[in-house]
Amino acid sequence: MPQMAVYDQAGEKTTQIEVPDEILGLPFNADLVQQAVTAVDYARKRRCGKAKDRGEVSITGAKWYRQKGTGRARHGDQTPPHFVGGGVAHGPKGIQPTHKMPKQMRRKATYCALSARAREGAFTIIDKLQFEKISTKKFAQVLADLEVDGRILLLLSPEEARDEVIFKSVRNIQALVAREVPHFNVRDVLWADEIM
Repeated sequence: MPQMAVYDQAGEKTTQIEVPDEILGLPFNADLVQQAVTAVDYARKRRCGKAKDRGEVSITGAKWYRQKGTGRARHGDQTPPHFVGGGVAHGPKGIQPTHKMPKQMRRKATYCALSARAREGAFTIIDKLQFEKISTKKFAQVLADLEVDGRILLLLSPEEARDEVIFKSVRNIQALVAREVPHFNVRDVLWADEIM
């Protein structure tokens, strides 16, 4: 099992913990990670609309007026695109490309990415994150004491994520993304230079 050091807010090492091999001891599976990143990207895509064509609009299919004797052009129903209320020609079809993965595959891809980052030494574990009052300056000092910089992924427990003092203290740090465990994905892990 991989051994990881635990630090306090002052940057002092307090203890060492063992992490299970199935979380941080997996070999990097590039194909699986790539599939997971593609699935995340497809899920983030903006959904396009769906326009009705002439066969889908709700207008009577009866002939508009009689064929002969009016002096006007002959027409059938009112659904063609050049009539008001008719269907749209060549409009968006609403077809959404999907790339879904089973939960176990997504989880394993995230563990593979976490294992790779752990081997790179990009992990910093803090025993407890606690502030008396809202202060971005104090959290910036914590990052400086721990020598953590660059793009940071901050993984918070559910209690910490719902703590208003912690949330408001970390939200204005540049290039920091705070996520509640387990609500993060493989793209978050690959994006970050440091994981706390």
